[in-house]
Amino acid sequence: MKINFTKWKDKKRGKSEMRKRKMSVVSQVTIGILSVVLAIYLGVICYFGGAIHPFTSSRSQAIEIAKSHTDLKTPEAFGTATTNETTYSVIGLDKTGKEIGVIIPKNSSKLTVVELSKGISPEKLKEKDTTSIVLGLYHNQTIWEVNNASDFKIYDFKTGQQLM
Repeated sequence: MKINFTKWKDKKRGKSEMRKRKMSVVSQVTIGILSVVLAIYLGVICYFGGAIHPFTSSRSQAIEIAKSHTDLKTPEAFGTATTNETTYSVIGLDKTGKEIGVIIPKNSSKLTVVELSKGISPEKLKEKDTTSIVLGLYHNQTIWEVNNASDFKIYDFKTGQQLM
């Protein structure tokens, strides 16, 4: 029985030639650019993921509190108002289909529930440059906080009178 060492040497030579082959400059630059782009993309994802976490956490906690302590059935909107205190608000439908707002103070366990039909519509307070309208509390009074790019105004929930 004769062993053919030539085939084995050829296979071995082929592998070593592959190891000696160098990547072209274009391939190296392409891989380098893709690596940098991937690193930037992952960095941006991590940064914004961490930045938005407090908002999503507050939102889910506020909805859970509103559902468990009131008649809120279907939450539709969430907002944060900061006046003399920070409050979270959840607007939605109760079990009878009425639109209600639940205001949850950040540093208190006292919830305020209002029927939105008993107050002024936020659409009436909307101005040309309004960015958001949020239900909140100002000195224990229910208010609408109307925000725009440069400042905010506070209106009484029932009358629509500007308070600040």
